Amino acid sequence: MKRLMLAAAFAAAGCAATGEPRGTRPTYLQSITATVPNQDALRDHIFVPGLDDGYVPQGLTAGGSHLFVSSYKPTPDLKANTGPCRVYRIEIATGKPAGHFDIAPGVCTHAGGLAWMGNGRLMIADTRQVFRVDVERALATGKADGAMQGVKITGLLRGSWGTFDGKDAWIGTWTKEQPKALMFRLPARLWDEFDGQTVMEDRAIESMPVPLEAQGGAFDRQGNLWVSASGPKFGKLYRLDRKGNIQAQYDMVAGLEDLAIDDAGNLWGLSESGTRKYAHWDTQYPYIFRIDVARLK
Repeated sequence: MKRLMLAAAFAAAGCAATGEPRGTRPTYLQSITATVPNQDALRDHIFVPGLDDGYVPQGLTAGGSHLFVSSYKPTPDLKANTGPCRVYRIEIATGKPAGHFDIAPGVCTHAGGLAWMGNGRLMIADTRQVFRVDVERALATGKADGAMQGVKITGLLRGSWGTFDGKDAWIGTWTKEQPKALMFRLPARLWDEFDGQTVMEDRAIESMPVPLEAQGGAFDRQGNLWVSASGPKFGKLYRLDRKGNIQAQYDMVAGLEDLAIDDAGNLWGLSESGTRKYAHWDTQYPYIFRIDVARLK
């Protein structure tokens, strides 16, 4: 039923794959990069929210008829890689904002990953903490206070990004060192048992290798893991099996961050290029976009 509703929403909104971007264009961008690698596979563009306010998007996930984006605001200036965190909710069909909530300053500093855990809950992966948030409670007040549980992580665990496999949460490490390029499976009950405490890799159910400089990941319905990797001048999209073996890889837009799978099985991604922080990059592509995997080359 959710798949039918989502498809109907796209049709009603007249969201042609090659139509105009939805949402609000950032006012400071004089131009937007017209062509990026695998451009023909990138569809249904939505402007990333919060760009005019200086936020840098990191995490992406989908739940029901909405996409969620986690961002941080570089503080005290654009040279910083940390700052206050905010989560935006966006209607998939229209690209319109549908609320947001903030996490108290100093509690969350990067919000590198985001995952929909079902039952109205989000996981936010911060560098050394993982949070579980009751979405409706947080959106109702615009703050995560009182709607969030947090577990600190140490050792090999690092919350550079995160995803959910339908049963358990996963967090992954961004690194340029191959031995450290891992993701770890964490039990969904982690927050019930260790809220406010610190855990390390011995609490993980399993681990698996991932590509270098990984920025995000999402499991599809076939059990494949899609992983993004990027830097200022490149973007990569990988398809891995459940043992971490690379089955396919594709060139993508620079600054590719997190990935998401919606209720209809579509793969989505976003780029942090086009933000105020990275306005000096060659690529300016301030979008969330659907990735048509059949068009990837």
